[in-house]
Amino acid sequence: MRVLLHFPKLDLHSGTAQLIRMQAVGLRAAGAEVQVVTERGALRFFLATGIRVSRASASVLEARQRRRDELIVDHGLGIVNADVVFVHNLAVAANRYLARADHERAEAERAFFPRLPSSTPIVANSELVKSALVADLGLPAPRVVVHQPGYQSARFRAELRPVLRARARRALGIDAATPLVGFVTSGDFHKRGLDLFLATAERIARSRPDARFLVVGARRLPVEASHHLLVESGRLFYRPKNHHPERWMAALDLFVYTARYEEFGMVLLEALALGVPALTSRRVGAAECLPPAYGRWIAADPDADWFAEASLRLLEDDGARAALALAGIEHAPQYSDEEYARVSARTILRSDGSSTR
Repeated sequence: MRVLLHFPKLDLHSGTAQLIRMQAVGLRAAGAEVQVVTERGALRFFLATGIRVSRASASVLEARQRRRDELIVDHGLGIVNADVVFVHNLAVAANRYLARADHERAEAERAFFPRLPSSTPIVANSELVKSALVADLGLPAPRVVVHQPGYQSARFRAELRPVLRARARRALGIDAATPLVGFVTSGDFHKRGLDLFLATAERIARSRPDARFLVVGARRLPVEASHHLLVESGRLFYRPKNHHPERWMAALDLFVYTARYEEFGMVLLEALALGVPALTSRRVGAAECLPPAYGRWIAADPDADWFAEASLRLLEDDGARAALALAGIEHAPQYSDEEYARVSARTILRSDGSSTR
C-alpha cells in the first residue's frame, strides 16, 4: 500500500507536522510505502526527518490519476476525494472566542465537509473538536473518530527534567528556589491567550513578589506585551519559539495555559510528561487527557482571576504540586508518539478508498 500524507505547509515547530511525522513512522512500521506531499517546507522536512517529500497542491493531488493501491490522507481540509480526513484546526468553533476571527477559513470548512462522501472517515484530535463537527457542521457523531495526538516521548521525559531545569534557570539568571510560572506555545498569541496570561501574572505578582514569569513562543512579543510592566521590570522573561521547548518547560514550577480556544494543545501533554504541574480550561482539547488528580484544577473557561487564584494555591502547596506532577508522569505515556503512530496508522490502513475514486 502507498500512502500520501498531504498538508499545505510543513513546519516542524507545528503540532500538525509532528503528527504527520509520527504517522509516517507508524505506517512504515506497518509495511506501507509513505510519501508526504506539501506546497511549502518540503526540503526542510526531508532533511530533518529523512521522510520522502514531494510538492503538490491539494487541487493537483485531488485531480491526478491515482493508483489502485494508493491512499490519500488529508490533513488540511482541502481534498474532497481523500480516503481519510484528519481535523487539526476548526475555525467554525474557534471563531466564537477570537476577536480576530477567520471567517474565510470558516466558510471553507462549511463548504468542504458536505462535499465529502458519506463513507470517508473523519478523525478529530479531541472530543472538543468532535462536538463542534457535530453541532456546528451537522456531521453524524458515529462518523467522527477521535485520536488524541501524541507527544515526543524521547524529548519530554521526567528523568531529563533536573538537568534541563538547571540549564534553563542558569540561562534566565534565576536560582532553583525562585517560583517560575510559564506560558509555552508555538505561536498565535491571541488564540493562545497571551494577554490572559499577562493578566494572570499581574495578579500573582501582587501576592508573590518573589515570583518570576516566562513566555515562550512566536518570533517576538507583541509590542504591547513587550512594554508590560513585568517585562520592563525584569520579572517576566521571553524566549522565541525554538528547537528546545522542553528546556524551558522543564524550568517551570507551574505551566499556565490560558488559550481562548485550542483544538488540542500538545504542550499540556509535554508538561505532564516532564512532571510540570499545569493549569488550563476545558476550552482546550488536551484537558481531556489530564489525569483524575486534576479534577479541581481545570477551569470551565479561561479566566485570569481563576488562573491566578489556582496558581497562588499551588505555589503555596508543594505537596499538591508534587501530586499533580506524579499523576502526570504516570498518565502521559498512554499519549506517546509511539501510541499515536500505531493507532493512526491502523485507522488509515483500514480505510477503504474505493468509494471516493
